[in-house]
Amino acid sequence: MRLITAIATLILLATVTFGQDTKRLVLSPKSTINTASIAQGFAKHCPNVLVTEDPAKADYVLEAAETKTFSDGESYEHWYFTLLSKDGDVLFTTHPKVSLRGFAHHFQDTCDFINGKKKKK
Repeated sequence: MRLITAIATLILLATVTFGQDTKRLVLSPKSTINTASIAQGFAKHCPNVLVTEDPAKADYVLEAAETKTFSDGESYEHWYFTLLSKDGDVLFTTHPKVSLRGFAHHFQDTCDFINGKKKKK
């Protein structure tokens, strides 16, 4: 009986973990944030979204830009994501905002849009 319960639990976990369709995105040549940072963010906050270097495999194009501002001797980083269709149409954008999560909201908001949980902005 324990064996059956253990197997059922593993199947359930596998279904939950791998239940979402894998989506791929490629970084736009205009992106100013490195691929490793973007891939790491999606791996942590949206595991069904993978970053690829092959545009032919990509479902989406992501322009990930960073700007820096300086004020009173302090520097601040601001990230912007623009999610585009493969045809170049803008589907979704994120904007910098004050957040205790740092840059996580960019990944989570983009993930929610890709997975149909968020409407076009």
